[in-house]
Amino acid sequence: MTSMLALLQKYSVAGPRYTSYPTAPYFHTGFGEADWAEALAVPAPERGLSLYAHIPFCDSLCYYCGCNMVATQDYSKTQPYLAYLDQEMTRTAQGVDTRRLVRQLHWGGGTPTYLNPDDIRRLMAMMRSHFTLADDAEISCEVDPRELTRAHLVALRESSFNRLSFGVQDMDPTVQQAVNRIQSEALIRQVLDWSRELGFSSINLDLIVGLPKQTVASFSRTLERVTEWAPDRLAVFAYAHVPWLKKHQTLIKEADLPDSATRLGLQQAVNEALGAAGYVNIGLDHFARPEDELV
Repeated sequence: MTSMLALLQKYSVAGPRYTSYPTAPYFHTGFGEADWAEALAVPAPERGLSLYAHIPFCDSLCYYCGCNMVATQDYSKTQPYLAYLDQEMTRTAQGVDTRRLVRQLHWGGGTPTYLNPDDIRRLMAMMRSHFTLADDAEISCEVDPRELTRAHLVALRESSFNRLSFGVQDMDPTVQQAVNRIQSEALIRQVLDWSRELGFSSINLDLIVGLPKQTVASFSRTLERVTEWAPDRLAVFAYAHVPWLKKHQTLIKEADLPDSATRLGLQQAVNEALGAAGYVNIGLDHFARPEDELV
């Protein structure tokens, strides 16, 4: 532990998020619209497409959030956004080899299930009008349990979604209060039961280490709960505190953030708890059951 902590302190420097590749610093303005159009136009019917739709809206603000999001309870804002998405898909589809099938589709946010069930169906209908989805496509959606109804899940399932990713983050009430994301164990259990009943083939839970007020003991209790729920996959992300980029993160007191030793202990607790529960560590922060296709 001492040697690991020394290494952590030696190499503890800020770096780009590793959840995208290439990472943000490698994007540059030298790649323009013409380059994008040329890349899209390559005739390659055997190559599948992967599509991502960003739905930025949320009912409330989670203080830790590093995403491109809009916290609002004015639902009317979704309508022009959906219209713009339709325009974007029209332009993109016009430049793509129409023989290419969509093999992967993901809705992220924000909160995609901020959309009401009718608009979930409408957006998927828009997508199908522009692109052809493979029969065995992986179609996934990020879900916030707090505002979710069974009707939302029915709409997703009827729209061919087969995978869900739930934002859990931490089940400790003190941590939830510190980040303004309150959700009970009963709520999580309910939405998981609905999802399994409706036949979603893969369920992922997101957790975050490094949140304010987190301790190894409290997060170990969260890990105990989530392993009881037996999701197919877990993503355990490290919190990035960047208040100079995300002004709302100033609502988090830096004194409440775990220090390097605690963060190391948190990560070790994750590896031990999920390993003991039979999950296989995939890469830096993903875990999957041995029978999962990711393994």
